[in-house]
Amino acid sequence: MVQVDVFWSYGIGASFAMGAWRQLRRLKAERRDEGWQVEWKDQPDLLASLKAMRRQLRRGGALGKRDESKLRSLLEKLKDELGPGLNNQYSMKNLLFLSLLFVPSGSVLLWSNPSWETMQVGRYETIPQWLVGIFTTTNITQGVLGFLVTYHYLMQGKYFKAAMQTVWAYLGFFFILANGWDNKGYQRFFSKDRKSFEEWSWGNVGPWLRSDVVKILLTYGVGFLPIMYWWITKWLVEGYHQERGGDVSDAELTRDAIETFIWLNVVVFGFCLGSAALATVLIHKLGWAKGLAALAPVVALGTSSRLGIAPAMMKKIMHVESIEGAPVERTVEPVQARETVAAMA
Repeated sequence: MVQVDVFWSYGIGASFAMGAWRQLRRLKAERRDEGWQVEWKDQPDLLASLKAMRRQLRRGGALGKRDESKLRSLLEKLKDELGPGLNNQYSMKNLLFLSLLFVPSGSVLLWSNPSWETMQVGRYETIPQWLVGIFTTTNITQGVLGFLVTYHYLMQGKYFKAAMQTVWAYLGFFFILANGWDNKGYQRFFSKDRKSFEEWSWGNVGPWLRSDVVKILLTYGVGFLPIMYWWITKWLVEGYHQERGGDVSDAELTRDAIETFIWLNVVVFGFCLGSAALATVLIHKLGWAKGLAALAPVVALGTSSRLGIAPAMMKKIMHVESIEGAPVERTVEPVQARETVAAMA
């Protein structure tokens, strides 16, 4: 559980950014010239602290002119790229989702079932306190990182790389869940405690289905999965139709939402979970080296931008005709031109 949540939280953040990709690009284009200037001007204490730190580093000889230039360039890049990526409602919803729903669910599972899944390699008495702290922290930081990395690719017009952040995250998530480090991940998952795992048989599934683990998973799953699906699907469909313009019927919106929802699950559960399950079988039968070698063509077929299957799935979900687009900076002038024409009219 501790391992898989690192991948899952990254995938959640990445999928949130992918879902709102049109809205995020439009916000970046509209705010490119003024957003961060205003925000940084409103932070005199922060600017004073940065200047004081720079002066101290220069006096101590730790910051030369070349280093100072690199630091200034880095800060400007962070302002230009990451600032707008954090200062929007979609990033805020991602953060709230992770902190108010995702982290509590993992914490409850870790506390109430310390001998389930990953924790079966240890015992409750041996769980270090720092591990719990890192676990809850990374469930947020990884989600923010997934959002920002995807956002970075989206602003560059690299739609395929942006979409692959979600795909690779869920591939890692399901691989650890099904296979683990010893080809027994599925056994840990379907064992309600350490004793069941040590005496593994498929008969463990029945007691596991009646365990507190499943009750907690179902409770939180019913609570937060619909929210996640609703936001991502809604943003994708709304952004697509706003870009197209014109009147859209409720029936058309519903049809596109259902189609998008289906394709999302085809990718996550069809390709990602299917590949992880196949990996577990192949490794069990052939060993690690041969098993992963046999799996490689399947993963390549689903993640390569040249083989057609992955781009086709991405185009269906993101409603685009090409896997590459123009960097968002090139859209600023057309947006400003349209606004000027509208004002003159």
